[in-house]
Amino acid sequence: MKILIVPDKFKHTLTAFQVADTIQIALQNIYPYAEIIKLPAADGGEGTAEISAPYFNAKKISLSVKNPIFQPVNASYYFSEENKTALIDMSAASGLQLLKAKDRNPLHTSTYGTGEIICDAFDKGARTIYLALGGSATNDAGCGAAEAVGYKFYDKNNKQIKKIRGKNLTEITKIDGSEVKINFNKLKITALHDVSNPLYGKNGAAYVYAGQKGANTNEIKLLDKGLRNFAEIARKQFNITFDNCSGCGAAGGFGAGSIIFFNAELKSGAETVLQFSGFNKLIKNTDLIITGEGKFDKQSFNGKLTGTIIKKADENKIPVTVICGTNESEDSFTYKNLKILPLYKKFPGNEIAKKEAVEKIKEITVKSNLNFVL
Repeated sequence: MKILIVPDKFKHTLTAFQVADTIQIALQNIYPYAEIIKLPAADGGEGTAEISAPYFNAKKISLSVKNPIFQPVNASYYFSEENKTALIDMSAASGLQLLKAKDRNPLHTSTYGTGEIICDAFDKGARTIYLALGGSATNDAGCGAAEAVGYKFYDKNNKQIKKIRGKNLTEITKIDGSEVKINFNKLKITALHDVSNPLYGKNGAAYVYAGQKGANTNEIKLLDKGLRNFAEIARKQFNITFDNCSGCGAAGGFGAGSIIFFNAELKSGAETVLQFSGFNKLIKNTDLIITGEGKFDKQSFNGKLTGTIIKKADENKIPVTVICGTNESEDSFTYKNLKILPLYKKFPGNEIAKKEAVEKIKEITVKSNLNFVL
C-alpha cells in the first residue's frame, strides 16, 4: 500500500513539514507496512521558498529591506550557488503578517522591499528566480518592487511619483525604465501565483482581496480604478493586455506587474511546486493521497494546493483525504473518493489551535477509517 502525504501549512498553526510529520506518525500506527511518502508542499503562498529550497540545495540568505510601509525589516530568501537560482517569497518583505492591524491598508503599502530582495539575489549571481506571490499586504501591481530596481513613474504634470503605493496607481501616466539596474534578458523570473483572479473588476485583486488587507468599500473602488489605469498604461506603452489573464490579480496585481517590469512568466504555484517534488511521477500506483490546509473553502479550488491535488487525484481515480482546520467548502462534494476531515466545526483561534493541532491531526487520522483503500 502506497500513501502520499502532501499537505500545505496550517496558517499561524503548523508548517507543512510539521503537518506531514504528524500525519506520518499516525499512519504508521495504522499501516505499519505501508509505503508512506511525505511531500510537504506549497502553492505560491507564504513558505513556498522554504518548501522548495531542498530541491535546489538552496541556502538561506538574510538581509534588511523595507517592509510594506518603508520601515526596515529583516527578511530572507533562499539561494543555490550551484544552480544560480533564488527562491523568494514576496511576503518576506511585503507580507501582511509584517504589519500591525492599524497599519494594514493597501492604499498605503508598497512592494519596494521585494524589489530589494530581487536586486540582492541578482547581485549574488542568481540567473533564475522563482517569486512566490502569496500573502501580500499590497495592491500596487508590483510598482514598488519595480521602483526598487530602477523604474520611475510620472504623473500628468511629469512629476516623478516616489515611494509609490496603491493609492498612486490612478496618478500614473508614464513609466520610465531607462535606469533599471538589472538586465532582465540575463535573469529569468517565474512568478508563482496562488490564486487565479484577473487584475481588475469584480473578481479582481482589489474587490476580492483588498478588504482582507484593510481597505474599506470606497478604498477598494479607488484601488480597482488604479489597477484599471495601470492596465491602460501597459496597453499603450508596452503593448501588453491583461484581458483574461489568470493570476494577474495575485498579490494586489503583482502578477501583472511581474510581466511588465521583469519579463516574468506567470505560473501556478501549486503546479510548479508539485513539479519540483516529483509528485506527478510519484502519484502512479498510489493508493491514497492525504493533503490538507488550515481553512478548506471555495478558494481552495481557485489555484490553491489542496484543490489542485484533489483535481489530480480525481483525474487519476485515486482516493484523497483532506485534513483541515475547518471545512467551509460546498464544491468538495462534487468529487468522488474524497473525504474531508475538519479538526473543528468553528475555528477556536490561533492560540488554542497551536496547542491542540498536532494531537487533533493524529486523532482524526487514526479515526478516519482510511481502510476504504485496502
